[in-house]
Amino acid sequence: MMSKQSDTFVTEWVIRTVQEQYADDIALVVSHSTLQIDEATPCISYFVPITKKGEQFAQTFLLEGRGYDIWGIPWERLERFADLEEYNLTCLADAEILYARTEEERKRFEALQKKQADYMADKQRMRVQALQAYQQAKEIFSELLFASGSDARMGAGYLLDYLARCIAFSNCSYFRHSQTEQLEELEKMEHVPEGFARLYKEILLEPKEGEQKKRCYELLCLTRQYLTEQHIAAQPEASSEQNYQDLADWYGELSYTWLRIRHYTQAKDTVKAYMWGVYLQSELNQVCADFGLAKIELMDAYDAANLSALSERANQTEQLIREIITKGGGQIREFATVEAFLDNAAKQTL
Repeated sequence: MMSKQSDTFVTEWVIRTVQEQYADDIALVVSHSTLQIDEATPCISYFVPITKKGEQFAQTFLLEGRGYDIWGIPWERLERFADLEEYNLTCLADAEILYARTEEERKRFEALQKKQADYMADKQRMRVQALQAYQQAKEIFSELLFASGSDARMGAGYLLDYLARCIAFSNCSYFRHSQTEQLEELEKMEHVPEGFARLYKEILLEPKEGEQKKRCYELLCLTRQYLTEQHIAAQPEASSEQNYQDLADWYGELSYTWLRIRHYTQAKDTVKAYMWGVYLQSELNQVCADFGLAKIELMDAYDAANLSALSERANQTEQLIREIITKGGGQIREFATVEAFLDNAAKQTL
């Protein structure tokens, strides 16, 4: 049998075996072919188990030189794919049902595909995904700096992968072929930073580790600039997917830090002003990542000889955060007088 014939044989065998021996244990048999050498032919990729017995059907084997990995993905994990909590987006988005135990289970799978598609069309949600991918690339680069040999090559490859994901996510897209055809797929996306593809290729072709690491740093900087310049509002529209009351509560917890910065800059205490500024910058970075906001700069205004510049920037960032909360529908719990606070406290106990 040729490879295509083997694929057909294995697929038919799986479906027949599931129908005859696992009818109450496996909900779906699914083809996902974008990572296959021949993606034109639907071939068994995974199944959806619903019992322990169903989970045990997973197996790997070689048939006439062709390797097969028949793996189970439970509903819970497919839901994480749909919620963009795992990167295996193509495994759900580009999947085809080969066998469904019931029509309800078929519809459940299709509903997850639609949910995933809806989420990937949400610019704000995908902005968050892009920032997370960029952060992962930065962490990989920190390890890459101390790597050598095969580990250095591997680190550079993973850095390319995550930065490419960052660009794809910012385009509300993903890679159908994972990391193997990223440049080809990026060419079809609307917003790709100029020079990204060139640096991507240079990193792959560079024979010297030191030069390769330099190119990786350049690509990181280019991607960061791209993210900063993206025309995604720093004050997003209110979204049911973002809980701006959480942001309001965060602001309530951090508001004293802004007060500290104002106090210590006025007192010209450079150490305390700097260190509280660092703490607040860290918190702002996390909030921007969680809510898909453009980066909010604070510490770039620090000047030991002119602390008023930091104080002014801190005031600006605080005002921006308050505006984002208000626009998003969050409520800041603040009271102008003791009487107003006590009145509110009394109402809470009724």
